[in-house]
Amino acid sequence: MRTRTTKRPPRDYSRALSALFAFMLDNGLESKELLTACTRALKEAENRARIDSMPPSGGLATASLVLHAWHRDRRYLNSRAAPRAIRLLGPAPSVEALICAQRRRGDAAAIARHLRRLRLVVPCGRGLYRPTSDIAVISKHNPLTFQHAARAVSTLLETVAQNVSSSSSHSAPLIERTAEVPDLPKKHVAAFQRFSQRQGLLLLRTVNDWLESRRVRRAVGGARRSLVRAGIHLYAYVAGMAAPSSKRF
Repeated sequence: MRTRTTKRPPRDYSRALSALFAFMLDNGLESKELLTACTRALKEAENRARIDSMPPSGGLATASLVLHAWHRDRRYLNSRAAPRAIRLLGPAPSVEALICAQRRRGDAAAIARHLRRLRLVVPCGRGLYRPTSDIAVISKHNPLTFQHAARAVSTLLETVAQNVSSSSSHSAPLIERTAEVPDLPKKHVAAFQRFSQRQGLLLLRTVNDWLESRRVRRAVGGARRSLVRAGIHLYAYVAGMAAPSSKRF
């Protein structure tokens, strides 16, 4: 394998692996068995690994917050309540300024350029840009999607562990549910895709608006310790469609 010239941020990947290992060990897997499984999985992954460049730090979560703000912040809306066309870089109103408002650290200009490369923002003439949607959807393999997937795995496992832990500080378990049938005819897959997209967007936009209305915009000093990351991760799946056979442990 060639040496990567840049590194992906290790934190999300480390947390995903730690959460997965803890889950496996808590459910009876021995450390020696885990090491054997990991060695084999890493070898298989290396055989099909792709070399990718690291995007600016920020991730899909930052992109989503920026796009959401662009569709909700009155300073960025026109008289028809549609997103205004703005500059990519520079002081507000601009994509760079929207990113700064969400992150307050990192290279906002580099992140703005990366959103343009991903076509989450597109030119509309006179050096101005508009968002393609109010949600961040990336259809190609990209380091952002890898980072997103690693974060999703660790968050799911941490949620499951919290829900079954007797020492959990939550008054009630966090929602973690599945709606599934084992025998949906393939002719209904397209309809399921459309139905789940519509219903999922309604739920996510409602939850997102609720969360946004309660965010702390400025937190300094000890106040940061009282803040947590909270949200809902929703996805639909169709299993057993086209995946080639693979080796199992």
